[in-house]
This record gives sequence, C-alpha cells and structure tokens, in this order.
Amino acid sequence: MNAKTGLRKNSIGLFSLIFFVVAAASPLTGVVGGLPVAIFAGNGAGIPVVYLLACLILMTFSVGFIAMSRHVTNAGAFYAYISLGLGRHSGAAASILALLGYISIQIAIVSMLGFFTEALLSQHFRAAPPWWVLSGAFVAIVWVMSIKKVEIGGKILGVLMLAEVAIMLLTDTAIVTQKAGSLTFAPFTPAVFMDGHLGIAFIFAIAAYIGFESTAIYGEECREPQKTVPRATLCSLLIITAFFSFTSWALVQAWDINQISAIARRDPGNFVFDITRQYVGQWAVDTMSILLITSLFAATLAFHNNIARYFFSIARDGLIWHTLSATHPHHGTPHHACHVYSLVLMALLGAMGLAGLDPMAQIFAFGSAIATLSVLVLQTGVSAAVLAFFHRRPQLNHNRWQIRYAPLLSLCFMAGTIVLVVENLQLLSGSDSRLIMGIPWLILLCVALGYLLAWRRPVVAL
Repeated sequence: MNAKTGLRKNSIGLFSLIFFVVAAASPLTGVVGGLPVAIFAGNGAGIPVVYLLACLILMTFSVGFIAMSRHVTNAGAFYAYISLGLGRHSGAAASILALLGYISIQIAIVSMLGFFTEALLSQHFRAAPPWWVLSGAFVAIVWVMSIKKVEIGGKILGVLMLAEVAIMLLTDTAIVTQKAGSLTFAPFTPAVFMDGHLGIAFIFAIAAYIGFESTAIYGEECREPQKTVPRATLCSLLIITAFFSFTSWALVQAWDINQISAIARRDPGNFVFDITRQYVGQWAVDTMSILLITSLFAATLAFHNNIARYFFSIARDGLIWHTLSATHPHHGTPHHACHVYSLVLMALLGAMGLAGLDPMAQIFAFGSAIATLSVLVLQTGVSAAVLAFFHRRPQLNHNRWQIRYAPLLSLCFMAGTIVLVVENLQLLSGSDSRLIMGIPWLILLCVALGYLLAWRRPVVAL
C-alpha cells in the first residue's frame, strides 16, 4: 500500500462486499417507500414478476461488466471502464455523471434519514432538532467511519442489513403462514403481470437496484478481485431480486389481488406498516420504524464510501485536485476525499435546510430521479465500452455472448429504459414540479463539462 495513492489491499472479502452493495440498495426503504407506489402506479399484483424481469436485464448487463472486470481493477468503476472502452474524454464525462448520480442519491437518502429521525424523536420526546441538523450529525458519524478500515464499515453494514431484512422476512413469513390455505400464484400469470402499466412498474423495480454495480469500486481493496467482484455482483443481484420478489408476492397475499392497487393508493406511506401490524403486531411496526432509520444510515455509509473512492480515482488520474488521491497511512482509505466530500455534503444539507426545502417532496424527489437516470446512462455507456474494449483486444479469451451479444442486448435494454424514465420522471420522483423535466438537460450538461474537463486537464493512463 502506497500512502499517497494506494488503497488498502486484500482488506475486503466476498461477504463484506455483498453487504456494501445490498446496504446501498436499502431493501427496507425500497419496500416501505417504493413498493406501494410501484403497485398502484404500475401493474398491481403482478409486481413480483417485474423484479424478476429487472434482474434478467441487469444480469444481461452484468455479463459484459463481469468480463471486463477480469481485466480492469480500478476504484473508478464506471469511469474507468468507459475510459478504457470509449476513450478518456468519454471517461471524464462518465466521472462527472457518476459523481452527480451518487451524490444525488446520498443527499436524498440522508435527507430522508434526518426526516424520519426527526419524526421518531418528536413522537417519543415531543421535540427534536430540525431534520437537516440530524442529517448533518449522521454525516459526521459516517465521516469518521469512512476513514477507518473499510472492513469495519463492512461488518457494521452487515449487521444493519441483516436486521432490516430479518424484520421484513418476519412479516413475509407471518403472511404466508397465516394465509397458507389461500395462497395464490396468480401474480406470475401473464393476465395479471401484464395488466396496468408494466413499464412504470419496471422503472420502480430497476431503481431498487441502484448501487449493485459498486462491486467494481472496491476491486483494488478486494481479496482476489478477479473472482470476488464477479461473484459479489451476481450474488448481490440474486439477493436483491429474491428479497423484493418474494416480499412483494407475500404482501400481495394480504389482500385480494383485484383490490391491492386501490388499497396501496389509499395510503401508500402506511401500506406495509398496516400489513405488518395486522399479521405480526404493533411491536414489529415499531421495530420496523427504527430499522428503517438504520437502513437509511447503512445506505448513507455505503454511498459515502463509493463517492470517496470515485473522488480518489479521478484525482489519481489527474482530472481534479490531486491531493484527493492520498490515502490514510494506517487505514488505507481515501481520507482526504472523505474530509472534503463530508464538509461539502454537510454544507449542502445546511443550505437546503435553511432554504426550507422539503426533505421528501423536494430533496428526495429530485435526488432519486437524478440518480436513477444518471446510473442508467452510465450503464448504457459501460455496455458500449465493453463492446469497444474487447473489439480492440481480440487476443482476450472470451466467448461472443460475453463480449458481443450480451453487451449489445444490454445497450438496447438500457436505452429503452432511459426513454421510459424520461417519459415518466414526474411519476418516478413523486413530484409534479416542472423542474423535474429539466433533469435530462442537467445530465447532458454534466456530460459536456466532463468532456471539457478532459480537454483542459489531460488524464494519465489508467
């Protein structure tokens, strides 16, 4: 490990890497917040199938992604892949877009974290600091943790992730057990899952996987990255899919499949809590409320680590302030990047709080929409980069499915999904603000800035 430019080698194993990825997906938050909207705005009781379809598409993307990961080990992940496949100017554009997407989703998540913590404290103590102060306090905790050895964060994320998954699976099991005599598999029939707005449901399903690609970010810190990164990518995809598909199927059992959309629409915020209260009890709802906060904290920590490593990678390659590429002499973490980013994030939260922005209706709405579209554009770029990378390196031993057909299919799937997202941005964000429709232009602006940055600051070889 080089104290200036080296991350700590061999510090992350398979399970820690999976915990980082699944924690970023924030399973409990996705079920409580996103699933009810996907049901009433999408295809109703057929939602379990949509998660399976999303998994198939992301598996197709992962074929080329994994093939390239065996030849590229770089904390820049998407940025590094696109640089090597499509050129340094495209890579620079990808770096700015990746930072936009990941920072947007972290701001959205940490704002939600402050909001729910304020609500919980107000409920039990009648008074609480403003949400943005609480969010800033959580960022301070994450700041300290992100500088420590990365494996410590992995263990903490593992405990928090297992707890949030356990409480939801308890509800699922209670429903399946109590409804054992009347369980239905109708949601998996074409007549049900093709009903309603399948495309809209798909948008919400694909958004639940944001962060699964971050396995490559930790490639430089993994033990045997050529094996660990592919395994962690596939395992994370399968775990997230199994959780969301099974949970959505179990929740659908609680009501008549013809009524489920209307019930979810009536009170989406309490849809999951009401079912949990009915089948498990109030104690489980109270526990779930607390674990929702720990779920958001886990996601905040996971994305903070991702973003710090992106800053580290692009600084090491000369795109931004080179000092950010320094690593801690004992922990091997990008501590300068952690310091700078943490201060910027706390300043942004303070500014948004003092400006009176609503953490849910405005900050989370914009942040999640920006992140979803940004990551989809990046995945499209990676699919194209895989095609170009292996086309120029015919000596690399991979079959055509891995380096040609799967990436080409993924490119088509991702492009189609981008069109769906752009057409339904207001629904995805839950906001009717006209500013939401400006998000695609913001992304184009970031891409253009990235190209200009590469012209002004030529990057070193990856």
